[in-house]
Amino acid sequence: MPRRPRTKKQRPPFGIPREIILLAGRGDVWPYTLVTDGAGGGCGKVAMPGDAAVEDVQAAVFTPLADLARTLHGVEIGVTWSVLTPDSWVGHVRRDVAPADAAPFDGVPEGG
Repeated sequence: MPRRPRTKKQRPPFGIPREIILLAGRGDVWPYTLVTDGAGGGCGKVAMPGDAAVEDVQAAVFTPLADLARTLHGVEIGVTWSVLTPDSWVGHVRRDVAPADAAPFDGVPEGG
């Protein structure tokens, strides 16, 4: 009987984000660096005016990362931003343990 060839399970192209470092806008772009669990990370730029509100830029950086973590890893993530230097910010990413649509536990087991 012929055997089916073994296929290796493909790993997602990047790990779950752990930290984001955002630098102040230079011209019309805001550069950022991403540190992930496991190996790697990456960098990118957000195309927004240099005088854009920092909160808007932080949301523009984080939203696609949260979507990718949900799609590739099946986890929800959140971020807490803090000032690193006067012109840079660091976002500490955490895994949200409870899905947003889950009902809160009221202490009474189901069916009882």
